[in-house]
Amino acid sequence: MKTLHACALVLAAYSSGCSTARHATPTEAATTNERTTLVSHGVVDDTKQDALALGTARALQEEFRELARRVGPSIVTVRAFVKSGTLANPAAKAPEFGWSGEDANATYFGHELMNSSSGFVIDETGEVLTCAHVLQKPDGTPADLIDIETADGSHILADFIGGEPTVNLAIVRCTVFPVEHAGRLPALKFGDSDAMESGDWAFAFGDPAGPGRFFSAGTFVSNPVRECYQDSMSSFFALAALVVPPLAYGGPLVNLNGEVVGILAPRDFGAGTFANTPKSGLELALPSKIVRGLHQSIRTVKSFQSPWLGFSVMSRDEIALVRGIDAFNALVKPKSGILIESVFTPSPAQAAGVLPGDFLVGFDAYKVFSPVDFQRYLYLAGAGKRVSLELFRDGRVVKVELTIERRPPEAMPR
Repeated sequence: MKTLHACALVLAAYSSGCSTARHATPTEAATTNERTTLVSHGVVDDTKQDALALGTARALQEEFRELARRVGPSIVTVRAFVKSGTLANPAAKAPEFGWSGEDANATYFGHELMNSSSGFVIDETGEVLTCAHVLQKPDGTPADLIDIETADGSHILADFIGGEPTVNLAIVRCTVFPVEHAGRLPALKFGDSDAMESGDWAFAFGDPAGPGRFFSAGTFVSNPVRECYQDSMSSFFALAALVVPPLAYGGPLVNLNGEVVGILAPRDFGAGTFANTPKSGLELALPSKIVRGLHQSIRTVKSFQSPWLGFSVMSRDEIALVRGIDAFNALVKPKSGILIESVFTPSPAQAAGVLPGDFLVGFDAYKVFSPVDFQRYLYLAGAGKRVSLELFRDGRVVKVELTIERRPPEAMPR
């Protein structure tokens, strides 16, 4: 693959060299006169330089086209239906705009459209990732019927597999294919979100309901500063500099190789709501590192609940970054484990005597090395399960038992 970073630089140089209607500033005029002198002496060949820049820009354009051709077939429209007459709040319905008719808005007898957004295939047998708010009814339960529209226009009925509403992640599986369909879908692969750096190319894809599709090129801004979503949600997402239409949420954010490094997500969401927040030019993406950590757990548990113990955690790297390396070195800490940063009151953790400053080193029979480990074990155990935590406190090991609860509304992350 050609180096798009270099192409972009040349494209920017070419764009900045194009003429504009405004008058040149004195500094620009002086620079132009100096350049004209150099050209007259044969030092700079404007014609060759502009031709090179234009050629590179066209190469960049072709790379964008190729990326769209490779990723596009894996992007789908996800539509959630409920039984007719069950939507008590009309505002909970997806907004009515766009073309009407069967092709743009296929319906199912006895059901009405609740919500619509985008998703992408992550397994060729038809497993699709999307945002949980698309599929969740106002009472928190999954939609009664899920329709997946693929890139070729096929409509496939899907089963709800599971989701984690707190991080707005859900999994569905295509089950009822059209008679002529092969039953296989082109799937995307996960990339390493931790490898993304500020300034890297980032590409957003979506498939809003109807004939239109969405593809945008932007830049990656930053990775999340925290790996735990139990307390602070705003620092849990990656940021990308681009603008995403509401119906494209749930689609992937991909890198130069077409690998998924995040799932596009709205800033504000809730059960049965339609995401339509003001656009700032910065979009959120749930990092692939977190998605991969929860993916198998969600598939195993097949739940739509957010299990909760009532404490937030920090990795060892985060401690050093936030508090400073000297403070980290001064901590009395175990060889492995993560720091319990805060405890919610009231909560199962508070009732069991878990304290801020404890290190979580074990969850039932499993050792805990990272926040992703903790969140995976928590989801696998599920609400209602009684678990044992192994804590490191003041140089000694303490064990406590507590029952996992479903996250209450008052404890939603900030």
